[in-house]
Amino acid sequence: MKKLSILLITTLSLFASDPITIDSLYKQQVGLRSVTNLSLLSSGNPNVYTSTPNLMINGDPVVWDDTKQLTLTQTLMYALTSKLDIITSFSGSYKRNEYVDYFTLEPKSENNTQFDSFWLGLNYRGDSINGLVPMLTFQTAVFQRESAKQEYKKFYFKSHSLKVNLKGYTDPVVYSIYTGFGYNQARNFSFAKINYGNTFFFGGDLSIVLSPKITLDLGIEQRFQTANKINNRKTSNVRSIPTYSVGSTYSIDDDTSITFSANFGGSSAAPDSIFSFSIWQKF
Repeated sequence: MKKLSILLITTLSLFASDPITIDSLYKQQVGLRSVTNLSLLSSGNPNVYTSTPNLMINGDPVVWDDTKQLTLTQTLMYALTSKLDIITSFSGSYKRNEYVDYFTLEPKSENNTQFDSFWLGLNYRGDSINGLVPMLTFQTAVFQRESAKQEYKKFYFKSHSLKVNLKGYTDPVVYSIYTGFGYNQARNFSFAKINYGNTFFFGGDLSIVLSPKITLDLGIEQRFQTANKINNRKTSNVRSIPTYSVGSTYSIDDDTSITFSANFGGSSAAPDSIFSFSIWQKF
């Protein structure tokens, strides 16, 4: 365990988005890295969600019974210096919106496949403070394609995300606590101006080292999203979106690892579930 403790200290110098693996700790985090994530979201409520880079309720006023959303996200990270990384993230999705026909009472659905967004950002890692390493991540949406009342439109630089993370360890557990803020500018559709509301969130992650290659990953997050507005008229109150997660990371070798995770909602405003599979790769 002494050797493992030394390795866990090494994790404190990794990027904010690093998985907690074992074999990969032998390599210094430099150059290009990628994360490929495939997730399946089931809303179980009338909301439509965006999950990249953070969970958020969209402002579509259409009331659905349920939404199934399969999202593929490709994130690339490159170390500019030992403390500063540039982050790019691309995502596309397949959505199946389900509803009941008002006249026939028959269940129906609408399907859509699209390229969703391109985000660009920076991650800065500070020096250790009492055993905790602070990390600051800022991202902005260069491009987003969104819909409301079946109108699809492109937006540029309308969403921004800031996250502060403190990462530490106590043998054999690596943990982090974080907080953040998501800012959304109003979207102008042909029928109305929609403001999704802004988000404030905080939470924590815990990874327990079960073996030199496997960890058990646990997480909890509380998110609040301010009122949605259409033409400056409030159409919702502040929404509470608590989520809980459990998963596992397996390190294949020094350069590759895979992660499975399941997220579950804790309120009517949260999605019922999000199941994810990720591949972490170093080049």
